[in-house]
Amino acid sequence: MEADSMVSRAIALCLRDRWAEAAELLAENDSWRTASAASAMLGELFGGLAELWDGRSARFGANLTERERWPSRTTPRFLNDQIASYVAALLVLGERARAEKLLADEAFPESGLRDSERSMLAAMRGRPAPALDFAHRSLADGAGPGHDIGSSAMSLSAVSVLLAQGRPTEARELLTAARATAPTLAHLLDIAEARIDVAMGETARATRRLHAATRGLAVGTDIAWADLADLALRRNDRASAKQALDALEALAAAMPTGRVLLHRHLVRACLGEEPADECLWLARERDQPLELAVVAERLASCEARSPRPARRTRRHAGGSSASAVR
Repeated sequence: MEADSMVSRAIALCLRDRWAEAAELLAENDSWRTASAASAMLGELFGGLAELWDGRSARFGANLTERERWPSRTTPRFLNDQIASYVAALLVLGERARAEKLLADEAFPESGLRDSERSMLAAMRGRPAPALDFAHRSLADGAGPGHDIGSSAMSLSAVSVLLAQGRPTEARELLTAARATAPTLAHLLDIAEARIDVAMGETARATRRLHAATRGLAVGTDIAWADLADLALRRNDRASAKQALDALEALAAAMPTGRVLLHRHLVRACLGEEPADECLWLARERDQPLELAVVAERLASCEARSPRPARRTRRHAGGSSASAVR
């Protein structure tokens, strides 16, 4: 059928990171909604993801809160595909608590997730060994069944874990393996490579790479802008840090996820535009040890807090970004 073919074309565009074109194709003619069960499910899923990655989160949020309306919900295979895909999307956004709630609400076992999703969950929980094991297995074995929308985010997460442990060579090797798989959301791999550049002292190259990563899809650019602000403040370039904050303000208005809001507060605090307390509270509430440690260290280095509270925060976070993930 023509509608089935349209959905197949849209998915092919998504897998080449041409999400905006896919969204436009699915919006032009929504006959796929009443086509086969598979087309209805995949058309809605990928249409919502295409909007989400572009910074338009309303449809994705509605689909999460109105799960009883998911296409073919009574068909176990389709239901499982949708649960796993929505969990993956939440993890790409850094929304660990929402992903865990979805799993609990749907009584879906973590063993049913892809290795990439299990890697991200482990990293967010401060469990580096399984995070890296799952990441290596994912890259070695491929995505497995279905479409692995979380692969690039997993690689960024795993690279960040390795760098926190002082292992830049292994981080570079993992990134090389990740690029060889040609995953979607490839700009997240550029953010990962920029972090390796920083670890190797190549901050100018990292800055160029991070700027390039912000020029396409919106998802994940909060990480890039926060890293750009940090690099700018290291060289006492407040104007560039303020530009990064302006970008985060705009992103937060369109896509107010917990991680985006955390990064906005972090850059505000580092610029001295607000106390650090709100940022630290958000980081603690998110309960992601590596993320909390990075936030605490950046606040301390920006002198956004007095030394003594900053030291307490670092102890709460596990001492440092490296020790927090050991």
